[in-house]
Amino acid sequence: MLDHELIFSLKSKYGNVYSIQVKSTDLVFRELTFAEYSKIMHFEQADQYTYADIEDFILENAIVYPDNFDVNKIPPGTVSLLSEEILDISGFYSAKIAKAIMESKRVEANEVKNLMKAFVLATISSYTPEQLEEMTFSQLAERVALAEKIIEIQQGVNGLESTNISLQLIDPEEEQQKAVQRAKQHNDSKMPGAAEYDDPIARKLWGSS
Repeated sequence: MLDHELIFSLKSKYGNVYSIQVKSTDLVFRELTFAEYSKIMHFEQADQYTYADIEDFILENAIVYPDNFDVNKIPPGTVSLLSEEILDISGFYSAKIAKAIMESKRVEANEVKNLMKAFVLATISSYTPEQLEEMTFSQLAERVALAEKIIEIQQGVNGLESTNISLQLIDPEEEQQKAVQRAKQHNDSKMPGAAEYDDPIARKLWGSS
């Protein structure tokens, strides 16, 4: 079984990684890059390369564990199947997988950490995503606050009215407390016989459900 520390290390270096067992040997492979895919397309158009050469190229580049793994140890049929799977997972040969990858990344982009990173990257060009990934939450929050202040100053320099742009993070507990407070205020001030704030029929009539 593959060690969790090993998998974490490989993911940190290569991004998404996948594992497969071939002849009792655990192999870990990564997605191909656009540059590698361009080279594959070049190989396909060049007469001196066979598809076996292309499959070897795919595995030699995509397999990241074990180090310096000998592709010749894999049965030819398995080489073909694995190279096709790598192309599919990389999003180059399967529109369905490519779309699924894109949608999952859009979901990830809305996570708090990534919203903070995007805000900083859009404002302070000296940072890279990799540098921000190495920061603590406090360090990243400091850069977000700095980015907000930069926007405010830039608007003032350009004679624009401040839009008070800031990255708002939602605290579920705080939002729940606000909802409870709104319900209490409504119920305390409602006329006799009026529906309770959380009455489902009333909420539907009010357009709240």
